[in-house]
Amino acid sequence: MDHLVDGVRRMRSEGREPYGQVIPRVKEVWVAQGQAKVIDCQDIVNTGMADATTHERIPETGEAQSSANVEAMLQRAPGGRWVLTGMAFKEAPCTPPSP
Repeated sequence: MDHLVDGVRRMRSEGREPYGQVIPRVKEVWVAQGQAKVIDCQDIVNTGMADATTHERIPETGEAQSSANVEAMLQRAPGGRWVLTGMAFKEAPCTPPSP
C-alpha cells in the first residue's frame, strides 16, 4: 500500500491526476477462513494521466495495453466488513472473463 500512496504523492507533486475510468472485470475470487483473494483483469483502455490544472489528458500517458492484471488481498474484520490488506499488479497478461 505504501507504493500506491507514494505514487499518488509523486503524481500530485508533478501536477498530474488520473484520467478516465478503470472498469473492473473480476476473473477469480477465493474465500477461506476470513481471508479473500480477488483477481481482476481491469479494462484500462480509456485511462491515463491528465494535467491537474487543465484536466486535459496527457497523450503520452495512455496505457499501451488494454488490461491490467491486479491481485487484491482482503481480510474480514470484526463486524463482517472486508478490508483491503494488499494489492499487486502482476506482469503476466490477463484475459477478462466473458460478459
